[in-house]
Amino acid sequence: MIKPDFLKRFLRTCGWGLGLSLEIVILASVALEPAEAETELVWHNCLTREVFTPDKQVWCDRWQTLQDGTFTVPTSLDPNPTFTTVALENGRYAQQDGQFIVELVNERGWLAFGDLDGDGQDDAAVIFGVALDPDGKAVATYLTAVLDVDGAAQALTPVRLGERIVLNAPIAIAENRIIIPFLTSTEVINRSYGIDTTLREMAKPVN
Repeated sequence: MIKPDFLKRFLRTCGWGLGLSLEIVILASVALEPAEAETELVWHNCLTREVFTPDKQVWCDRWQTLQDGTFTVPTSLDPNPTFTTVALENGRYAQQDGQFIVELVNERGWLAFGDLDGDGQDDAAVIFGVALDPDGKAVATYLTAVLDVDGAAQALTPVRLGERIVLNAPIAIAENRIIIPFLTSTEVINRSYGIDTTLREMAKPVN
């Protein structure tokens, strides 16, 4: 069973959760199955102290790059915001006054690695939350792509996904696109995002 600790914690601190009860958010999140675009969901706990296997070491090196990476983020939740860059520390950035918080969703199924720009190098699809107040009354969720995560690690301008979202399955990268399986109160909506100069939603999702 998947325990969305980020959702629990962020619901407490920033009101994350689509305005639903915590129980509903957990029920919508615990049964994540791999999306059709990927054959196996890869996830590692990088905070354990054993000697990592080579595959886990590569994965965790990428994960750590993201935790302490520099990201482009919106300065407001307006439809057409201005953007700035912030340097994360352990996956989080917060102004001293608590009026601007950025945090990666470090949960199983909310992060994917794969080639997005066709150069044969692995990139990352990353989801993060932005809160403009410590009580979480003004929050939104964003998707970004980090190109060449094993090298220069360049984060693109993010795309807003909504306020508080729930996934029906893990996000995935396939055919140079990011697949996001949204779960609403009535249906599952698969949306795909690709890079065409910038990261944007594509008109036709990958089957």
